[in-house]
Amino acid sequence: MQSPPTPRRKRDGNTVATVHERLRSMIIEFQLRPGERLNEMQLCETLGVGRTPLREAINRLLIEDLVEFRPNRGFFIRQVDVTEIENLFEMRGIVEVGAVRLAVERADIVDIESLASHWQTVLDNYDDTNPDHLVLQDALFHERLAALSGNTSLLASLRGINSRIHFVRWADLHGDERKRTFDEHAAILAAVLDRNADQAAELMMNHVMHRTGGLRRAIADGLLIGLSRPANSVGPAPGRRGREGMSGQ
Repeated sequence: MQSPPTPRRKRDGNTVATVHERLRSMIIEFQLRPGERLNEMQLCETLGVGRTPLREAINRLLIEDLVEFRPNRGFFIRQVDVTEIENLFEMRGIVEVGAVRLAVERADIVDIESLASHWQTVLDNYDDTNPDHLVLQDALFHERLAALSGNTSLLASLRGINSRIHFVRWADLHGDERKRTFDEHAAILAAVLDRNADQAAELMMNHVMHRTGGLRRAIADGLLIGLSRPANSVGPAPGRRGREGMSGQ
């Protein structure tokens, strides 16, 4: 008597979501470099997944503009486009100013104080924290603040922007200048705690515009040139400057 066929397992949507988040992190953390072709067989082995969930995860990255498809060549990590980055910083200002105004109106005082306490801890440990972690903490601060707006669409927009500008965060900042951007966060939070929407919005816009000016200086100095490198090359990408000079905002 023939055994009944083994039922096919339904593909777990959580697997696709997990692979998507891991790939997204690899891009943001520069494990996958701008301009690098995605080796799907190698990624399947590295992530321990099959080709189908990997391809579905890549398609999500395609929608998010983190990867691009080149006919007859495959999927590639998107390279840095200077004009696009400038546009994203401009969009970021609009999104974050709107989010901080809503946070002033809607956020619970306990949640604001929790973020303020966390940020004070970041500041207290600033000198002992490596640049990569500072980049992460910076992005998380802005996303947690946007979350206080209660508007999930604004938060999703900001997360998408942060993913796409990660490569150029703090491209021109060093020492005291870098620390000043972190101190600005504390000032923004103080205005939110005071329920002063106008001041919080002004501080946030100045904060983002300050980084836009830094971006333009980085472009003028050629710091964004050479962010991508051949996949088989050795050593840090030329534009990374050991990531010490590429830490976040």
